Parts: sequence; C-alpha cells; structure tokens
Amino acid sequence: MARSLAHATLLLVVAATAAACWTTAAGENEEVAEICKKTSYPEVCIATAGKQASKYGTAVDPLAVLNMQVDAFAMRTEAARKHLTEAVKTATPKAAKALDLCDSLYLDVEDNLGAARRAIGFKDAVTIRAMMGMAAQDMQGCDEQFRKVGEKNPMDHFNRSLLEMSEICRSLSNMI
Repeated sequence: MARSLAHATLLLVVAATAAACWTTAAGENEEVAEICKKTSYPEVCIATAGKQASKYGTAVDPLAVLNMQVDAFAMRTEAARKHLTEAVKTATPKAAKALDLCDSLYLDVEDNLGAARRAIGFKDAVTIRAMMGMAAQDMQGCDEQFRKVGEKNPMDHFNRSLLEMSEICRSLSNMI
C-alpha cells in the first residue's frame, strides 16, 4: 500500500513538472495570462505577449504586459511590411498603388508604437490610447484603399490581427 502511494505521489510530481515545462515551452506565462484575460482579445494577448515574457525579468503587472504587447505589435507590423514587399510583386497596378499607401501607413504605425513606448515610460495611459487609436486608423485606411479599388486586400489577415493588438493595448492601458 505504501509503495503504491509513493508511486502515485511520484507520478503526480512528474506530471506537474511536465505540465509546467509544457506551459513554458508554449510561450505562456500564468501571470501574463491572468492579465490578458481582462483584455478585449485574451487569446491573442496570451499568444503574443506571452512570447515576450521571457524578455522581462521584472514582476509581471499590466504595465509589463503592455510593454510585451507593444513589442509583439511592432514585430507583427514588421512582418506585415515584409509580406507587403512580396505581395506588391504580383499585384495589379491598382492594388500596387494601394499597397504603397499601406506601406506608408505601416510606417506611421511604427511611429505610433514609438510614441506609445515613450508614454509607457511615463504611465501616460491617455497618450497610449491615442497612439493605439491612430494605429487602428492606419490599418483601416489600408483596408479602405482596397475597397475603393474593388480588390481583395492581401494584408487583411495582418490588419485584423494588428487591430486586435491595438485594442489589447488600449485595454491594458486602462489597467495602469
């Protein structure tokens, strides 16, 4: 009886350790997840900010998660610009013109993220929300160009995720 109890206890310890390792390997962090659950898109927040958690050695609070999310937002914007560079090669002339404007708008997003980072340093939630609102308008401006020319936007997937990330940053700014 004592032997089977020892085996059961050992099995529980191994299972708990394996679960903890799996969670870390998946890029998730419980503290990040708890904060992200309070945002507009918790799954996106956990998936994006959670990957950044290892870069932050400080205690995880909404401000740290906001920093993580802004970093993830910047990386996603950079990935969008790389995708745009490839998409323009096969685009129609009308779509290429729209993509050129989208590229300018993505540069604006990067500027807005820089301003948001500075505002985070001052815990200036109003400026952070304003910068995220401007970033959202930039993605919507890109989408609008494609509606005007009547073509499918090859950046749609990126724009949707970037819009969600801007909403997450707004939610997080309300927590600081």
